[in-house]
Amino acid sequence: PAVVACATMGFDMETFKVVFSNALLFLLVFGIAGTVDTSDFKRQFRNKTGILVGLGCQFFVMPFMGFVCCKIFSLAEEHGIILLVVTSSPGGSFSNWWCSLFNTDLSLSVAMTTASTFAGMGMLPMNLAIYITAIFGVSVGVDWGP
Repeated sequence: PAVVACATMGFDMETFKVVFSNALLFLLVFGIAGTVDTSDFKRQFRNKTGILVGLGCQFFVMPFMGFVCCKIFSLAEEHGIILLVVTSSPGGSFSNWWCSLFNTDLSLSVAMTTASTFAGMGMLPMNLAIYITAIFGVSVGVDWGP
């Protein structure tokens, strides 16, 4: 049935698999976040310590550890930049899944994912500019538009 549906809509099977798996992933992530009570979620944002510790680890400790690994292992530019992008990126919903699986504080995880996503809009380019310049001596330019 899926092959017939793909053929009638003009999709090949690979496109169908990608779209279908991404849709399932979205439903899983959305479903897990949807189980958090809104009052617990709001309470986590009033808990400044948890959010600030999480943001500090996410945007200062992890990128610095990526920087240290690049220095220690003398990574080539293409590998070092990839490592810096990964260690400087905001946290994602996969941590929410682990928190749900192990029955930990899911509301803190969802609040932290939300906060790090918004903070990442500024912190990711800033961390990359700082650490790429420090390691490789390359000036990083960002084209912000036309």
